[in-house]
Amino acid sequence: MLLLVVALVLVATAAVVVVRRSRARRPEPAPGAGPVVAPVTHDTTRGAELPDPIADFVGRADDLTTLLRLVHAGHRAIAVTGAPGLGKSALAVRLAHELRPFYPDGLLYADLGSGRGDVPARLLDALGAPEEEQTGEAPALAARLHSRTARRRVLLLLDATTDAPQVRPLLLPGDGCLTLITSRNALTDLPEATPFPLEPLTESDAQRLWAIVPPGAPPAVPPGQSSGAGGGTTHAGRAMGEGGHIPPTGPHLADGLVRSCGRLPLAVRIAAAVGGQPSELAHRINAERARLDALHVGDVPARAAFEIAYATLTGADRHLLRSLGAYPGPRLTVRIAAAAAGWPHQAAHEGLQRLAAAQLAQPDGPDAYRLHALIRRFAAERLERDTAPAECRAALERLLAAGPEDSTAVSLLVRAGVREGLHGAAHHLATTADSRLRDEPSQLPRIAMWSAVLDAARRAGEHGWAAHALRGLGDAYRREGRYEQAVDHLRMSIAVQHRSGARAEQIETRRLLGDALHRAGRYDAALREFQMALDSSRALGGPTGEAEILRGLGALHLDRRRPDEAITCLEAAVPLTGCPDTRRVLGSAYVQTGNLTAAERCLRSALVTYRRHGRAVGEGWTLRELGYLEERRWAYGAGADHHRAALAAFDRVGYGTGVAAAAEAMGDNLLAQGNEAGADAEYLRAATAYADLGDHIREAEVRRKLSVP
Repeated sequence: MLLLVVALVLVATAAVVVVRRSRARRPEPAPGAGPVVAPVTHDTTRGAELPDPIADFVGRADDLTTLLRLVHAGHRAIAVTGAPGLGKSALAVRLAHELRPFYPDGLLYADLGSGRGDVPARLLDALGAPEEEQTGEAPALAARLHSRTARRRVLLLLDATTDAPQVRPLLLPGDGCLTLITSRNALTDLPEATPFPLEPLTESDAQRLWAIVPPGAPPAVPPGQSSGAGGGTTHAGRAMGEGGHIPPTGPHLADGLVRSCGRLPLAVRIAAAVGGQPSELAHRINAERARLDALHVGDVPARAAFEIAYATLTGADRHLLRSLGAYPGPRLTVRIAAAAAGWPHQAAHEGLQRLAAAQLAQPDGPDAYRLHALIRRFAAERLERDTAPAECRAALERLLAAGPEDSTAVSLLVRAGVREGLHGAAHHLATTADSRLRDEPSQLPRIAMWSAVLDAARRAGEHGWAAHALRGLGDAYRREGRYEQAVDHLRMSIAVQHRSGARAEQIETRRLLGDALHRAGRYDAALREFQMALDSSRALGGPTGEAEILRGLGALHLDRRRPDEAITCLEAAVPLTGCPDTRRVLGSAYVQTGNLTAAERCLRSALVTYRRHGRAVGEGWTLRELGYLEERRWAYGAGADHHRAALAAFDRVGYGTGVAAAAEAMGDNLLAQGNEAGADAEYLRAATAYADLGDHIREAEVRRKLSVP
């Protein structure tokens, strides 16, 4: 007994030490003591976005032990994989909570199956990054995420992953970080992650789960579907004894039930929520299995449990569930449900509450619910099977008009509308959603959406739609960094617009084409497109479009080493826009020409605006340019002060790209003053930052500047 007490004290002491020494390496379990398990507690730090553990989590003791051992053995990425409904998310969230003391700098969560493309931006926001650091292309956002976590101890749970390309940019590279992944796919092309295939519950654990879910009880919110505002409620129904003990259900009382449900936690919960004796439920489920074989979904036991629950619903609620099968997104609002069913808002709200009580939907924040992928597939089958084609088409048309916010759902709805011949409604949804989707880090849903519109336009002979779709595709490819495809589609759009005489549309398309050509390094062709766009804009009198064209021309001229021409364009753009970026770039151009007075005026004006709006990244770049300006005046001391201030601004928000650039500039400054030791220290800092960002070319260039390689 004494040895047991001593062992427990040692384990608790080790946990405290790890929390206090966040930079220490991951602790190893004591010999013979097994993995260290921390108590589940609530974390209120900004980075703690992890969902609460599910209230009726049952079993999985061996799985948790194995996973904890993998973590303590040094595996920095683990992929829990298996069929839908197995409880992968619940297990991963439980594991993350038990590991909480070892990752004091943050526990982050992202649902990659939600269809949202702003995952890196949301993770940066959770880590406290400023707003300007949360914008930009996907590679830049991923690099900033890596920079912010490189020297911290952070756990990231990536839930409902589809494939390796989706998750690879988000893997945390730091030695003190852990990335947990869940996926229904095997992810064999992700060697960075240690695979952990999950099996169904054991029969005894499945029976225990059935015992703690009382009939008709409100559902426990599964991991990944919690708003994060507290844990679920522990069920205290028919099977709970004193002190929360779960009494036995009798020898083999529920064996037939859990076998009929395939020992899937999701199916067992739904069958238990229906109510009735286990033997009776098992008989009904087995009868449904025989009848449902023709549906060809692939998971017969789960579908059978869904069918039993479906049969207990009222006719109105069956209509609501079927209607939700027309919506392709996993998360839906009451407004979307009302549109799908053709109901008033309040009726849809009450209907969703009843579906949640039947375990067929899960609350996911205010006025929002989530359907499990299997339930959504079941609902879609019932919609096709039990609803007239005209009613299915009407539900889809209402959803197209409702305009959901989910980017993946938008693209899938547009494609469904095209298949059903609802071309006008599909084009209208694409047009209204595009301004929102273009700012998403991933442009793949936007590419899918405009591809569907282009197909519909070609079928219908609508040249205006075709030109619009081609421009949308070109812009999406441009933002994805696929510049040759962008150039091809934008040129096709211009050709269609030219035939239809759409001059105003051609201006914006040519501006986008000029930018794509610029990014592809085809400067002469880019110059021609910008100039044609500028001439047309001035002929039509469009000042806003002109400002954007002039800004693009100015950036192009700077890359062509023609600062005088850049200044001409940027000076013309400044009165047309209040954007401080234009003034900052103009200041850089003046520095290149040696007009330091004008350069300082532009840079200090931009600096005031950046500081007023709290844009630390813009402030840092402007301070670095002011440092270069002082060096042109041979005032290296003043230049060093500006570079230090730039470093402080970038450090304040953890912006790795800026830290690397400012540290390199500081090293150059100190070297010019003869301070080799100080310069080497800054070069090493810059090289480390570039390495953390994965920019090994710049890292090597900086290391070549060291006095002692």
